Amino acid sequence: MSADHEFLQRSFAEFTAAARELESGYAALKARAEAVDHELQCSNRALQQALQERDAVFTALPAGLCVQRDGATVRRNPEAERLCALAAAAGVDLTAAAVGDVVIGSIAVRVQRVPLADGELVLLEDRSQVQQLERAVHRLDRLAGLSELALGIAHEIKNPLNGVMGFAALLVRSDDPATMRRFAGKVVQGVQQVDDIVKALLGFARPERHRGRAGTLAEIAAEAAHAAGLPLARLQLAGARESRADADALVRVLTNLFRNAIEAAPAVRIELHAAVRGDRLELIVQDDGPGVPAEVGARVLEPFVSTKERGTGLGLPLCLRVLAFLGGDLELLNPGQLGARFRIRLPLLESAAGQVTSQAAPVTAAAVQGSA
Repeated sequence: MSADHEFLQRSFAEFTAAARELESGYAALKARAEAVDHELQCSNRALQQALQERDAVFTALPAGLCVQRDGATVRRNPEAERLCALAAAAGVDLTAAAVGDVVIGSIAVRVQRVPLADGELVLLEDRSQVQQLERAVHRLDRLAGLSELALGIAHEIKNPLNGVMGFAALLVRSDDPATMRRFAGKVVQGVQQVDDIVKALLGFARPERHRGRAGTLAEIAAEAAHAAGLPLARLQLAGARESRADADALVRVLTNLFRNAIEAAPAVRIELHAAVRGDRLELIVQDDGPGVPAEVGARVLEPFVSTKERGTGLGLPLCLRVLAFLGGDLELLNPGQLGARFRIRLPLLESAAGQVTSQAAPVTAAAVQGSA
């Protein structure tokens, strides 16, 4: 019996220890379950708050949002409801529209699509107010441009008119024929300046839109040099000498550039580099003069911007307009540096293959005759 008694005591002690361990494990498991439950409650609250914030943002966004799944709309925000209702009244389904701008009466809606994991998000943006603001800004820009143009015209015409009025007053008070002739000449000179300004303005507003005669670059360069008073010995031409372009337009542009260079430096030398790029002729006009100041360079192609004391500031803008009507352009490449460098690009009328030379040579009358 003693052996059985000891066995029972030992078994009971083991059972008691196991029960205590089980009770301790249960308590730990219960504490862990309570902690997990607390974490789940916190996560659920955070998730609920995030969902509420998402719904608030989804509702308040000024852009329309449509959630699409399997080709059907499962959710829309108020802006999407409004835009889709307007479109539906006009027989347009915005949720099925292609990406881009959709015009519905006086409203323009921009449609964009963003793929989702299980569907698609369709973004609808009402562009009407943006377009109205853009039109308003455009009108203000035009008014500002007209104001600047009016001020420039008044400034340019006022100077010669002041001289005309002054000499006219002196002419009235003078009895000496020689003095009267001199004052009359000054009046005529001032009126001529006003006439030149008006003609330049008319040319700027209505440049010739027709294509002129064709000519080779060698012919055009020589003609422009003669018109500007630039000795041919001081003009170097390199590149596609025989390329043909609109002679009337290009002579006009080159004459203006040559004359500007001469007025900046009377003994100036000019290099003209030509290259054919596809169906376009590219010219680089480089002189060794003082260049265009940096503070003027960015605006040198704008009307009434000039570095000359008596310049109208319409020569280069007029050249730009003339080239633009032909599909070309004009650009100053190095503002603030010595030696002004302009780039002219315009369509070729005809290009002669194999006529490109790499060595610069003076433009002479013989060269012009040989290329004719």
